[in-house]
Amino acid sequence: FLIVAPLSVLYNWKDELDTWGYFKVSVLHGSKKDDDLSRIKQGKCEVALTTYEILRLYLDEFNSIEWSAVIVDEAHRIKNPKAQITQTMKSLKCGVRIGLTGTILQNNMKELWCVMDWAVPGLLGSRLHFKKKFSDPVEHGQRHTATKRELATGRKAMVKLARKMSGWFLRRTKALISDQLPKKEDRMVYCSLTEFQKAVYQAVLETEDVSLVLRAGEPCSCSSGRKRKNCCYKVNAHGETIKSLRFSYLTILQKVANHAALLQTDNTSKQQEAHIKRVCSQVFSSFPDFVQLSKDAAFETVSDPKYSGKMKVLQQLLNHFRKNKDKVLLFSFSTKLLDVLEQYCMASGLDYRRLDGNTKSEDRIRIVREFNSIQEINICLVSTM
Repeated sequence: FLIVAPLSVLYNWKDELDTWGYFKVSVLHGSKKDDDLSRIKQGKCEVALTTYEILRLYLDEFNSIEWSAVIVDEAHRIKNPKAQITQTMKSLKCGVRIGLTGTILQNNMKELWCVMDWAVPGLLGSRLHFKKKFSDPVEHGQRHTATKRELATGRKAMVKLARKMSGWFLRRTKALISDQLPKKEDRMVYCSLTEFQKAVYQAVLETEDVSLVLRAGEPCSCSSGRKRKNCCYKVNAHGETIKSLRFSYLTILQKVANHAALLQTDNTSKQQEAHIKRVCSQVFSSFPDFVQLSKDAAFETVSDPKYSGKMKVLQQLLNHFRKNKDKVLLFSFSTKLLDVLEQYCMASGLDYRRLDGNTKSEDRIRIVREFNSIQEINICLVSTM
């Protein structure tokens, strides 16, 4: 058997196979993959684990082995028929194909066709046939302007599609194991901006670039009758378009709302580096003390509640969880914000672990085990990217 999975969960698969079975498992990744491939060819291994990238690079070697079945984790990655990974997976020779995913539909129904055409070639016909018979009727029926006829046609197409896939599509929900799961309680905690954050936020809003964006839809001052963004104010003084400014400043305002120190972090993309520096120098000209603290990576910058409303709430929550000896997972979309949280943990003497895209795959299992088994380690910082 061959199991293909993202690198981030590759060793989780091995750990689970070792826990729940007595399989001879080989991980085809890293410097020893050639030796492991040789062992598999000799029949000394029952299950092989590898990543999408390794499979793509060594497809010929994998095709020299007769696989009883291939199991693909995160099968929604096979969603683009033109992508290299999709072509690689379709070229892999095997007896049975099994795909595992929690999000088979991410953007549109054409992705569903691509995944199913890999798993059961020809089941849903050609791509054009699927578009005509299923995806177009369903998508037209979902429009807010859909007629009754389009609604009815869309529903019929969906029922027919579900019937066609029913013998090949197995759905499992957490309801099956709900009695084994702890009670879940969702709480939304609103964190107000601190006075410092409000001042920085307002300073960003008062920049010339934001004014340019906010007034883009107004009539141009040259009396041409056209909107400013389509006439004399298409770009700012530095040649940046209204569209690029809009997205850049949304990102900046989001950073301010999380933690103002994020605007002082390094490693911004080259495209935005000059823009971010210009904005920071303009916005923070009124806050020289903060700039110096941030450059020094001082503890005050990270922990002082006046710099982040979220930090103020987080400190209170962590104190509460520590008293109760609860385990805490701190998720963040931004790895830069994880850096800020990590500085806080170190400065506060908290024992923590961290998982992000830079964590080596072989270290992930160790980190998870330590977090679960060592009582003193009650915080794990996790990137959602």
